[in-house]
Amino acid sequence: MKMTPYWWEDTAPAPEFAAEPPRRVDLAVIGGGFTGMSAALTAAGAGASVALFDAMRPGEGASTRNGGMIGAPHRPGFVEELKTYGEEVGTQLAREGLEAYAYTRRLYTGRGFDAGFQQAGRIQLAYTKAHFEAMKARVDVIERVAPQCVRIVERDELAQHVRSDLYFGGALYPDHGGVHPRRAHDGLTRLAMEAGVSINAECPVTRVAGGAGGFRLTTPRGEVTARRLVIATNGYTGRGLGWVARRIFRLPSFIVATEPLPAEVIDQVAPGRHMMVESRARHSYFRPSPDGTRILFGGRAALYNMDQRTAAKRLQRTMAEIWPEAAAWRLSHSWRGWTGFTFARIPHVGEHEGAHFAFGYCGNGVALSPWLGRKAALRALGDPAGETAYAKTRLESRPYHIGGAPWFLNLAHFWWSGPVDWREGREARRDRRG
Repeated sequence: MKMTPYWWEDTAPAPEFAAEPPRRVDLAVIGGGFTGMSAALTAAGAGASVALFDAMRPGEGASTRNGGMIGAPHRPGFVEELKTYGEEVGTQLAREGLEAYAYTRRLYTGRGFDAGFQQAGRIQLAYTKAHFEAMKARVDVIERVAPQCVRIVERDELAQHVRSDLYFGGALYPDHGGVHPRRAHDGLTRLAMEAGVSINAECPVTRVAGGAGGFRLTTPRGEVTARRLVIATNGYTGRGLGWVARRIFRLPSFIVATEPLPAEVIDQVAPGRHMMVESRARHSYFRPSPDGTRILFGGRAALYNMDQRTAAKRLQRTMAEIWPEAAAWRLSHSWRGWTGFTFARIPHVGEHEGAHFAFGYCGNGVALSPWLGRKAALRALGDPAGETAYAKTRLESRPYHIGGAPWFLNLAHFWWSGPVDWREGREARRDRRG
């Protein structure tokens, strides 16, 4: 079993990145994932000179380690946003989420590269009867605030979409789909390079200092002066970014891929060929691979940096709860990526002491990150088109979080994997007994 993402098996030859960064640019971008690459592409398209820096090779973080599911945001949910931010801002967030998905979908289908987009639909699956009732109420709000033609799927219809006795119904988002995240990122990278962006791989920014001329960035390849700065590190934000680092924390998301399965097996377990997401706190998510030969399965194996082989065993046990035959499936890949969370559990676009940023996708960044990276770049350039409802979300810190690895998640793991999972499991078993 390989400990690298399944997506990395299918990728374009590595481009020749910059040997040395320019000494002075209009805009510097820290982070080369979807957010940073989109910010760089946007700024270069507006005529700015741009240098992008990544501590790894661009895209080797969460952008190519996710499940490749894409659609309008669905976490924490429209209902929660309306309660937290009020009708006006909550509606703006919901509708901008739709706009973000439409933008990213156009980006991945209309810019001359193949991101592997498939409009397969995404189905949320209710783990308990109470979850299903809450799901139906949420869909009523969605269709009022930001219509998406979401369809409620009753339990007796579920077999058309997923063959499992575990769930009590679902909500089908027919416009959602899947992408091949490595191909998507490769395509964005090519566009950025063609636009003149200086991409500096394996070139971490070790220090950022403000000055009269803008920002001074210290890297192993020398200092760079930038008039403006965008920080796009999300779940890979280190303590060196201080104020920003204290307002974002990382959560691991573990994923496995099966070895190729017979076509009839895929047809049997996932006849709808959808992107599939559970409602339970364990938050398993799964899908057929783009070529339809494997099942990719991710979720909360742990809230800390667990050994990937151990995580793979846990994920396979969960997969076998959904499909008992999955206990015998062989796994080909197991990998982990770091998702970025805000304490408000919703993305934020903002500025602090002249540095602009977009982060906190909370595991839902495939559609949002290119859009909000674009917004952050436009805001840095002073363009009114950078206005976004995501600048109105709360951005908080906590006294116990100093940035970097969030020690408190070790404690949270035992709460979620103990009482929370036990309570949900007991409720689901009671519901199945009728």
